[in-house]
Amino acid sequence: MASLQCCSAPQTCNARVTPSRALSRRQVVLTNARAVRAAAGSNGAGTATMTTLNPQLLEVLQHVANGMLTPGDGAVQLSALVGQSKLSGPDSAVTSKAEFPEVVWGEHKTASQILNSLHRIAAQQGMAAATRVSPQVAEEVMALDPSVTFQAPARMLILKSATTKQQKLPGSVALICAGTADASVVEECRVMLSAAGCYAFKIAESGVMGMHRIVQNLDAVKAADVVICITGMDGGLASVVAGMVEVPVIALPTSTGYGAAFSGVAPMLAALNSSAPGVTVVNIDSGFGASMAAWRILKNASRIRQAAMGK
Repeated sequence: MASLQCCSAPQTCNARVTPSRALSRRQVVLTNARAVRAAAGSNGAGTATMTTLNPQLLEVLQHVANGMLTPGDGAVQLSALVGQSKLSGPDSAVTSKAEFPEVVWGEHKTASQILNSLHRIAAQQGMAAATRVSPQVAEEVMALDPSVTFQAPARMLILKSATTKQQKLPGSVALICAGTADASVVEECRVMLSAAGCYAFKIAESGVMGMHRIVQNLDAVKAADVVICITGMDGGLASVVAGMVEVPVIALPTSTGYGAAFSGVAPMLAALNSSAPGVTVVNIDSGFGASMAAWRILKNASRIRQAAMGK
């Protein structure tokens, strides 16, 4: 009896499917399809449900029914398609998501909205934070859940899971601050680093006019694994520091300055045009963004260290 070639790679596969076996598979698929239609009809969905079925799923089933795919190959393709459909939904079982962090933007949100997001995130990653939260809204959130803490200088809410131990990352981050006018941005960066398990220390009042303080603490700055330079005005601090150290330097421009500073645009452009190669620049006043850039560096350095140690 003549036979039909059946394989996703015909040149290397010896599998054969007889017409009778292909027919039996077609009957199984048709039977299953009728069962789906019957179930849809019993649920009041009727043919409307069938029209919403994934056409790729139907195509794979049809190829199996026609003998163009073996059941094993069909199962592999179906598994891949089902996985894609899960990834397209809400956060349910997304395994490719970064383990940390997801943070709540607190501005223009109600206390209940912030708290719901904090609980959801803390349950997933052990710690949750909300940035740019006003003192009034923070009080409302803490009244709803006393376990939430408010860091006033940073304008941040922190919620830690009672069952998940926070991971501490090796290494340190130096925060070089040009002036106290940037205190809220500096604190947002420091608090977020601490919440993410990173050790950070500040060197205050160390802008271009306070270079002597950086020189006095140069050994500590060079010993840090990452340096974040927080400055407004002319934004020259990051370039100067990057010429002194070999570690990654992150420029965090702030909106502090007179009119020609354009609310932080001038220091941001200065950092982007730095003659010191490799300076990373984050958004204006984004203490959170700078802290997460540093966290990623320390996190990957930790992975490399563990791999080198054979852990």
